[in-house]
Amino acid sequence: MKNKGFIALGASIALLLVLVLTGCGPATTTPSTPSAPSTPSAPQVVTKTVEVEKTFKALNPAGIFIPVETKALAPRLDNFDGKTIWVLQSEADPVIMPALWERLQKDYPKTTWKRTVTSGTSPVRLTAEEQKTAQADICGIGW
Repeated sequence: MKNKGFIALGASIALLLVLVLTGCGPATTTPSTPSAPSTPSAPQVVTKTVEVEKTFKALNPAGIFIPVETKALAPRLDNFDGKTIWVLQSEADPVIMPALWERLQKDYPKTTWKRTVTSGTSPVRLTAEEQKTAQADICGIGW
């Protein structure tokens, strides 16, 4: 999670530097030359080029932090024997998750393994009844 924050911060700083450096070049306007007067008594018009200091507004690349309710993690299992563990597969890889399911059943035969597979991007959640009987779950996601 920290790496994503540093990457976003670095990208924001790089973008800000590019914007500032591209706006700091010299003005490239050509001064206009007065044309020859059509009559000797006509006043001459002189155009003067004036450089204006540019100002830029930038947002804080760290963003605005919204408070989030945090919860403690469940304690680690000491072993898998006799436990009921759910394997939840949503949009996760259709090759890796079935292979993981088979391997877990083979490596931990004393464990009750249950599996649910859904399609789509909605998160897979256990029902209240399933949560009462489960000691752990493995949730596979993929993008």
